[in-house]
Amino acid sequence: MHPLDVLIVGAGPTGLALAAQLQRFGTPYRIIDRSLDRAHESRALGVQARTLECLDAIGLGDALVERGRTSTCVVMHAGARTIASVQLGELDGMDTRYPFILFVSQAETERLLIDHLHAAGASIERGTELIAFTAGEDLVECVLRDAVGGEERLSARYLVGCDGAHSTVRRGAGIAFEGDSYPQDFALGDIEADGPLEPEAINAFPGDSGIALFFPLGHPTTWRVIAVSADAVPNDRGTAGGATSDLTLAQLQTLVDSPTQRSVRLRDPAWLTRFHLHHRQTTHYRAGCVFLAGDAAHIHSPVGAQGMNTGIQDAWNLGWKLALALRGAAMPRLLDTYESERWPVGHFLLKYTDRLFGFVTRVMSSGRIASWVREGVVPRALPLIMNSPWARSRIFRFVSELAIRYDASALVEEGKPRLRRGPRAGARLPDVRLTVDGELTNLHRAAIGTRLGLILCGDPDAWDRPGLAALLDDYADVLAVRHVPGDAAPNASAIATLGARRGAHYVVRPDGYIAYRAGGYDLAGVSGFMRRTFRSARHGSP
Repeated sequence: MHPLDVLIVGAGPTGLALAAQLQRFGTPYRIIDRSLDRAHESRALGVQARTLECLDAIGLGDALVERGRTSTCVVMHAGARTIASVQLGELDGMDTRYPFILFVSQAETERLLIDHLHAAGASIERGTELIAFTAGEDLVECVLRDAVGGEERLSARYLVGCDGAHSTVRRGAGIAFEGDSYPQDFALGDIEADGPLEPEAINAFPGDSGIALFFPLGHPTTWRVIAVSADAVPNDRGTAGGATSDLTLAQLQTLVDSPTQRSVRLRDPAWLTRFHLHHRQTTHYRAGCVFLAGDAAHIHSPVGAQGMNTGIQDAWNLGWKLALALRGAAMPRLLDTYESERWPVGHFLLKYTDRLFGFVTRVMSSGRIASWVREGVVPRALPLIMNSPWARSRIFRFVSELAIRYDASALVEEGKPRLRRGPRAGARLPDVRLTVDGELTNLHRAAIGTRLGLILCGDPDAWDRPGLAALLDDYADVLAVRHVPGDAAPNASAIATLGARRGAHYVVRPDGYIAYRAGGYDLAGVSGFMRRTFRSARHGSP
């Protein structure tokens, strides 16, 4: 039997996103999960703009927005009193169609992805687990066990562990998971609540012995509350995060009473749980034919609502690279860039969330200084900072993960003549409104697909047509061209955003990042860039 191209272990958001990306490319895969059913609890709640852009590439971005609530407003309280209110997003000139944080149950996110896979005839093998594997140079020999105890042996060219903090794949590959745990207990509830809560906003109640955060949920309940006690508890929770225990409504109410000064009453819970968190990351995201993504590779504090989003974006980075490598359209070095690009993202996120959580716990401390910071400094400083469009834009781009860049990647290149303005190679392609090939559209929808997009900005008659034809003939399976004429409205603004006032060209990856850019109309630099990573359809590898 021919080996399977990709075996995905874990059908949470990360594994489902990887399956959707592979399905988009027509790459054969199987996806298994030991659980008998998908998540029905809300779990991860925030979906960031960058994740919505990824999902929009398969037609799911707008559909997910319709199922949730959008918010860019944060309201801070001192008991029943509002002390500050700031806007994070909704800025003029944002180069995304999703300038907000979407609050939607993880169950809805998973259901949307599952329905998308099922619509194409794919299936998720529930109740099936990976019990052993042996990784060779070119294949991974796997042993699976189904829900009734039957075993199956299969060979896969690549194995991807999307199986969470207690990853079987990570342990089997012998990849270290380094970090530590937080001493605090976290309590979570999807509930109804009465009190001074601003609808459709994130409501924060910092106190001297804890903090309560209320996020607008809408379905199945109005609010998600997360309460954290400032007091440390004995910690013997092992080496991975997310362990849960029972929680009652009365216990959650007690945790909420102190920071809210008894101004909020909880009722009608749909889901209650107590959980513990770790901040850990693997030393590597790859071991030969084995890859890790999502919580199997990194777990951290929920500050910033970026955990699930980072996992989905891991999958989006890896999926197209696996697809092109398996098709024989790319050199092996393409797969090396998964770890070199995504490990630093996970590492930075770990440091950021750990430091921010440390600041929050210090603010929750008792004493005059902490109280002065909570009720005096923060209410005055935060609006001043957020009234600056520059500061708001920087903060939103960071939280939304629009600012993630791969500048140091071996897969990105600044060509010559260099462009002085606009997003550099390694940055995300801005999503601007413009006319492409005579059609008014958004740049992402026009340029991002299952092939790299070659965007030609400027006079359509100025390009070397024989050279362009030869380039497209060489890389017909990898490269698609899009023309952006400078004299077509509203292209002037879009071209200014790209930094291409006098003609320029860009190669855009299937995950929406700029791989190559240069000024002028000479495409020789594009040919050189393509030769170094991708295989010519006519000539094979160089």
